[in-house]
Amino acid sequence: MGKENSDKRIIYLTGATGRLGKEVLRRIPDATPLVRKDSGLSGQIVTDFSERELKGILNDADVIVHIAGSIDTLDKKKLQEANVELTRKIVASAPKKSRIIFAGSVSVYGKKLAQVPADERTPINPDSDYAGSKYDAEKLISAHPDHVILRIGTIYGPGFGDYYKVLSYIERGKMKIIGDGSNRVPFVHVEDVADAIASAVSKGKGVYVIAGDPLTQKEIYSVAARALDVKEPGSTVSKSAAGLLASFQEFTYHLGGKKPLLTKEHISVLANDRVFDCSKAKKDLGFSPRPLDHGIREMVLSYKKRPSA
Repeated sequence: MGKENSDKRIIYLTGATGRLGKEVLRRIPDATPLVRKDSGLSGQIVTDFSERELKGILNDADVIVHIAGSIDTLDKKKLQEANVELTRKIVASAPKKSRIIFAGSVSVYGKKLAQVPADERTPINPDSDYAGSKYDAEKLISAHPDHVILRIGTIYGPGFGDYYKVLSYIERGKMKIIGDGSNRVPFVHVEDVADAIASAVSKGKGVYVIAGDPLTQKEIYSVAARALDVKEPGSTVSKSAAGLLASFQEFTYHLGGKKPLLTKEHISVLANDRVFDCSKAKKDLGFSPRPLDHGIREMVLSYKKRPSA
């Protein structure tokens, strides 16, 4: 049922309409996208993602690239359904001979790493609903004979409008440094992640960490401020105070209020010291992350060109 690529493998892709999925589809244009509704993608298959339908669709699969999932850290039920239950159905429907490539997350290591830098052998500690859902999905994937699990850092790049909030704060002089700003942040560019996923179609096996070379929180703000031609942030707020504010905003959101500008998960990403050793991915998959300062300047250009600018 699926389209054959140049070396005759039949590849299916979930999450093709998402920001990462679009980049992956550019690199694997012969992959067959699985979508919930007509998205105008070439060769798409519209499905309800029930196990019954998936077994009929995936019966000829050589490779299944599973990117679809939820990053809504404020909705535990959605995380369970989109990250765990959907993965269970994909694995249950996949032919034993097929390869499954799964877009996982470095969040499974927790906010405080057991070792720095962390790598594939570092003990995990999923300490949030999101991290727990990604680790539960990993366990399902790892039961499949041929699999690649990519534990991906915090993805950024043009089109990731969530970061425009931070750039707007910096531009207006309202961004505060959380803690002393010396913690390192493992952002990774969406195009570099997509390259690694495309490479995993034919290379590698098991678990890989996919993260960029980090900058400190202060360095990130400084690069962004220079690109925006504004003064870099100088005032600080304690990590506990930032976390309390985010918790309060999340509480009011669940009572019917507006969605928080920065959630506890956002605070976690910006304020914790996390560094990863991606040597295995560089060796096996040819992973080559671009310098973060280059990517930040690219993001600022995208921010300046946004429709509301």
